[in-house]
Amino acid sequence: MALPCVEVVASTPEDVLAAAKGGAHRVEFCSHLASGGLTPGRELAMLAFEQARSAGLGFRVLVRPREGNFVYSAIEKKAMLREAEGFLALGVDRVVTGSLTSNGEIDVPFLKSLRDSVGMDRVVFHRAIDEAGASPLCIQQLCDAGAEGVLSSGGMPKAVDGANTIQKMCASGLSVVAGAGVLPEHVPALVEAGVEGIHASCRKLVVGHPGRLFDATRSSVCVEAVQALVNSVRRVDRP
Repeated sequence: MALPCVEVVASTPEDVLAAAKGGAHRVEFCSHLASGGLTPGRELAMLAFEQARSAGLGFRVLVRPREGNFVYSAIEKKAMLREAEGFLALGVDRVVTGSLTSNGEIDVPFLKSLRDSVGMDRVVFHRAIDEAGASPLCIQQLCDAGAEGVLSSGGMPKAVDGANTIQKMCASGLSVVAGAGVLPEHVPALVEAGVEGIHASCRKLVVGHPGRLFDATRSSVCVEAVQALVNSVRRVDRP
């Protein structure tokens, strides 16, 4: 079987180019990483998408309307569906999204809406599953709803610590992208779990002019960090 893809989080077109230079296979594009990522602006995402296509990278877009929890109102979910439809119509590979109920469980009706509007083969359920505890019930709910892909840390702060749960997700038939605190030394355990992809930020702080009005701190994709992750994947044999 093939080794897992390396998926890098990108928030600018320049991030996409750095991910490509480091040898990544695809990017997940989003804005506002400090909050865990939000839906990016459409025009910026399309410029980044053009860069990704030119560099031969896969391209996924996060659809998350705001910071905070994953319990969304009916209006927010309507907007999420429209964003998913819009990005996929523009040609991106998949959207990464998800929702929970007020009880902290998988929002199955929202998954059904996604299935009806864009098809579950174009959707990756994001780390809302970890917020829900990544329990066997959560895994079963995703499978029953026709989900094919999931981004998860196995319910743990770091994906490597959730490797056992990730392995169960993989065994259920889900295509799992392991993400959260992933370092090169974590790769062997995640590969052994059977993941389809390794997801990481691979970021470094950008030194720039200090802001007078707002916090000017920002980061960008580090080519060397991407290379280190890619090399760690190449050194591991798929079981």
